Order: sequence, then C-alpha cells, then structure tokens
Amino acid sequence: MFACPRCLTGLPDVAESPLVCPCGAEWPVVDGIPDYYVADPTSGEDPDLTRTVRSFYEEHPFPHYLPDDDRGSLLRNGRSKPFTRSLDEELPPNARVVELGCGTGQMSLFLGIAGRRVTGLDLSGASLRVADEMRRRCGLDSVRFARGNLFHPPFRPGSVDVVVSNGVLHHTADARQAYSVAASLLRPGGYLVVGLYNRWGRLLLPMLRKKHKALAGDRGDAWYHDQHEHPHETRHTVDEVLGWVRENGLEYVNAQPPVTFEDGPAALFTQRPKGSWFEHQLVQLSWLGRAEDGGLWVTVARRAPPR
Repeated sequence: MFACPRCLTGLPDVAESPLVCPCGAEWPVVDGIPDYYVADPTSGEDPDLTRTVRSFYEEHPFPHYLPDDDRGSLLRNGRSKPFTRSLDEELPPNARVVELGCGTGQMSLFLGIAGRRVTGLDLSGASLRVADEMRRRCGLDSVRFARGNLFHPPFRPGSVDVVVSNGVLHHTADARQAYSVAASLLRPGGYLVVGLYNRWGRLLLPMLRKKHKALAGDRGDAWYHDQHEHPHETRHTVDEVLGWVRENGLEYVNAQPPVTFEDGPAALFTQRPKGSWFEHQLVQLSWLGRAEDGGLWVTVARRAPPR
C-alpha cells in the first residue's frame, strides 16, 4: 500500500530505518515514524499555509489525551459517538484503512483495536509522536503512523479499502483538490468518509467563543484552539460536496447528520437518498443550531466495484 510519493514505487509498510527508493529519494525515520513529506505546490498545496498550519498543530496537538488514557478509554470514547461507533461496527476487521490528517491518532487507534490495518498520515511531527506513544501504550501493532503531505500521499492509488478524513480538508489550501487526492486512493468498492465544516452549521460559532473558553479546562485547550483559533478554515455546503463526489466518479452513499428529512436506516454505509437542492437548503438552515458541536457533517461516498 505504501509507495514513494515521488515515483509511486512500492515501499515497505513498516520502516525501521531510512528508506532509499530506486528513484533516488530518501525517506528518513524520525522517532520511529517514517517521514514521507514532499512539498509540491503544483498539487494544490500552499507552502506558506502548510507551514502555518503545521506550526499550529506542533503547538496544539489535537485531539487531547489524558494521562490515564489507555485501550479501554479509547473504546469508551469511540463507542460514545454515533459516527465512530458506526465506523467500528460496519468496517470489516480485515479492512485497509487510511486516515488522512490523523492528528494524535485517536480515530486510527480506535479503529485498529479490532485488528484492522490502519495507517494514520499527518503533517505534524509533534502530533504523530503523541499518536505513536499511545499506540505503543495500547499495544496496537496493526496501526502505523507516518508523516506526509495530504496532497502528495505515500500510498499507491487504488489500494485502500476505506479513506477517512474527518475535520481536516477544510484546513487545507484547496479542499476540493484534497478530496480528489483522497478519492484516488480508493480501490473499486472502497469508501471515502469525509467530515467538513458546514457553512450554516458553523455560522453562529463566534457567539459561543466565551462559553467554550470557559469549558476549555474540561474539554481540553487543544479542542478550544482547534475550534476558535485555527489560522485557516473553509466552510462548505452539501451541494458543493456532492459535486466533488460526481467529479471523482464516486457514488453518494450517506451522510451524518442526514442531508434529507426522509427517515431511513442509521447505518453509515447504507445507501440513502441524497435529496434535492431545495431540501438541502432547508436541512442546512436547521443546522444553524449545530455550532455547539462545531458544525461538522460527514459525507460517505463509494467507488463503484467492477461489473
């Protein structure tokens, strides 16, 4: 699954020492974490923004862990949230999963508890060191972390069963292009699960700044900084993202929360109607009250299997 981000030559999934690709590229291993980062402004990346965002997460690794967190607390936290619980219940234990923008690895580690082969990719070395320390504490050998560029990831196109990127693409210079890169990694039949800030769901967030600041001690300073002091974010609409799904030859599957008012199955990977433009506007207006949880919504799409 791993590949040289310069030439796409296959690389070992586990790297214990610097890797030298036949193309001449050398990829170091820092604190046990392979570093496949390559700058590529032509791919959609903005180098200045990348440096700014990286500095932010070097100072504020996210999500936050408590000193006594362990495998049990990962399970409890993951199962307490409908989105992560659905992922865990519906993904087969042999799935190859890539999390783009894994931060400190909470999602990757939770999904890896069932034995799935999970790889978390992130820009921030500080966040990844926290993630790998937690991985070792929990004894999760099926989970790996690597540093890399989301616009130039170290994976072979068409090799991944499930790509997850939750709350990440809206912090890049070009969320639409980042979505396309993520989609290119899917094998036929694979799923792309992307969480983004909604334009309406986030509109009232500034009104909650003082309240969230007061709660920062309970929920973690990292959460507060990520919600209110991030140096860059974009906000997106349902129809905009459905356009990205079509552009990349994917099929819409589902969303959480739903993008229609029609009742239907709650299972994340169960096909649901995508509704009309008018219905999407009404649904998004109802999301004005979701600023309390950050106004994030998740869209699931699939690359159709061969017929």
